[in-house]
Amino acid sequence: MRIIEELFYGNICPCEKSLTRGSEYSYLLNLAEKNEEKFSELLSPQQKGMFEKVKDCMTDMNNLLEKEAFIDGFRLGVKLVAEAIFDKSGDI
Repeated sequence: MRIIEELFYGNICPCEKSLTRGSEYSYLLNLAEKNEEKFSELLSPQQKGMFEKVKDCMTDMNNLLEKEAFIDGFRLGVKLVAEAIFDKSGDI
């Protein structure tokens, strides 16, 4: 099946990634979770609610940044392919 068909049928989801154990991201995620737990223990219930709101905002901002980075990367890839296919100048 062609990649466009795979994308159409939902077999490809560019936003899904698996977490590799031992990776730098995995390490940082575990560190952030541990520090969040320690920090949360110091907060009152009201402060915990405010902290959750801040985390939700950060998650939303990160999601927007990821989407924009994906779009920018995709556009750049298409431009590279288009130039490779359609640029007949032969210039080096």
